[in-house]
Amino acid sequence: MTNDNCPWVSGVVHKVRRQIAQDPSLNYEYLPSKGMRSFIQASLELLFGKHSQAIMENRVGGVHTVGDSGAFQLGAQFLRIWSRGAQVACIISSQKEPHRLIFKDLDYTVYEHSIWDPNQLCADPILLLDVVEHLPLGSILVIGSIIDCKLTQGQWAKLMFTIKSKQIFPFFDFPCQGLSTGDLEEEAIILQYFVSQGLEFFCSQSLSKNFGIYDEGVGLLVVVTLNNQHLLCVLSQLTNCAQALWLSPPATGARIITSVLCNPVLLGEWKQSLKEAVESMILIKEKVKEKLRLLGTPGSWNHITEQTGIHGFLGLNDQQVEYLIKQKHIYVPRNSRINFTCINTHNIDYITESIHEAVCFSKDP
Repeated sequence: MTNDNCPWVSGVVHKVRRQIAQDPSLNYEYLPSKGMRSFIQASLELLFGKHSQAIMENRVGGVHTVGDSGAFQLGAQFLRIWSRGAQVACIISSQKEPHRLIFKDLDYTVYEHSIWDPNQLCADPILLLDVVEHLPLGSILVIGSIIDCKLTQGQWAKLMFTIKSKQIFPFFDFPCQGLSTGDLEEEAIILQYFVSQGLEFFCSQSLSKNFGIYDEGVGLLVVVTLNNQHLLCVLSQLTNCAQALWLSPPATGARIITSVLCNPVLLGEWKQSLKEAVESMILIKEKVKEKLRLLGTPGSWNHITEQTGIHGFLGLNDQQVEYLIKQKHIYVPRNSRINFTCINTHNIDYITESIHEAVCFSKDP
């Protein structure tokens, strides 16, 4: 959100939208069931790098979907049909994810785990490793954003060993590349690491949020395989499923994104807008922490600025959250995870003072 409490939109989007509206060559014909080829290619290069070895070997592909939920619907349906041993889906994330319903509707046994430690006020890699260690053989592991979960080299090696030995299939959720740190390449390192380890996986890549076109359901089901033959087989079946689900994916958002990603000047403008959005978000977190310090609010609030991304945990307990909701009409989820960009110059004093009251006056659980 912007300081005026409106959805953030990258400035380059307005420019490209006007250009598209004036293009006389557009006839609004159906896209192929697989989607817009140029959009798929540009999105994959954004995720893995233009000179990715996996892309050059033609073992990475994708299907243009209706948003990120569409990618999960498509991927989960494929795995249910073709990976008959996959009966368990484990979702590791920081919040209740809507795509858990997709797996439940397809008759998976679904488990959800958070790697946020409310006592240490940080993401705990031990929690991640423990969850994966106890998964049944052949499970699907849905991995949300774990950029704040700093694994050591040894922990990464242990995670890879467990995933391979238990034949776990990773399914990444990648909803807003660039909006955590402002560095598109850094945020995609985890995916590139899994590719380098020779793992096959799916990834739901959503490109609506990092462009600010929330009303355009723009997504991609990314497919990484061991070789081109496997990729062609998987894409063939996914395309059949996509045709049955939505026939043709929406094109306007994909045209906007492709126009930006394929134009060096527009790409530079978009990257700069992402950095500015992240810098603004970091400043908001710093101000919240500083105001709580000046108010003398008990406890350390360093965890606010140590977390990356739009969303983060305030670190409040159930009683304190209840106080905010009932006494101050600040409607925070029970786990106190909020969108920090919803805090702005107009409400920051009220919110920080309310947090101070909640911590000082509410009873401990």
